[in-house]
Amino acid sequence: MTQPIITWMNATHSKEITAPFDYGVIDADTKSSIHIFNVWNNRNGATDVSKMEDCTFTTRDMSGGTGDTVGNEVEVVKNNWFHVQVDSLGETDLDQESSRVGKTFSKPIGTTGKTTKDYTGKAYETPMAPGVKEILGVSNNGNPQEAAGNYVTLSIQCEVPLNARSGKQQFKKRISYRYV
Repeated sequence: MTQPIITWMNATHSKEITAPFDYGVIDADTKSSIHIFNVWNNRNGATDVSKMEDCTFTTRDMSGGTGDTVGNEVEVVKNNWFHVQVDSLGETDLDQESSRVGKTFSKPIGTTGKTTKDYTGKAYETPMAPGVKEILGVSNNGNPQEAAGNYVTLSIQCEVPLNARSGKQQFKKRISYRYV
């Protein structure tokens, strides 16, 4: 089986996100707007690829570190400023500590959705359902309602503390997974 094919899409599944995402200016002691992302495995794929297993989300500095390396300090990562809610699991914890990610925390992600139709639009005999912390890689027609087992929906928000330094911070959103 080939490796997963990851695609980040906007909230409506209508536009692929390929460039670095700009969260804009966020004042100290405030929260950013909520940004919604759909992360697909094998979107509109004609053949199966490996499913993503043991999926988690966190933030990392541009070198893949935890933001606390001397000379490469990134407060947004080091101090766990981001919150992630997994909408595809029905979560409602965006304002809670359980949604915090960064140096110290990662968030398990997944979906309760099922993929009911393959690439050709022919219905699967039994809808395909991912396990816990999994994203399917089965052939699908790319329709969000018919391929819900192939993507996760994440609401992401940054909470900037009052003591934050000013200036631009560059970081990565990272989904970790394994595949067979």
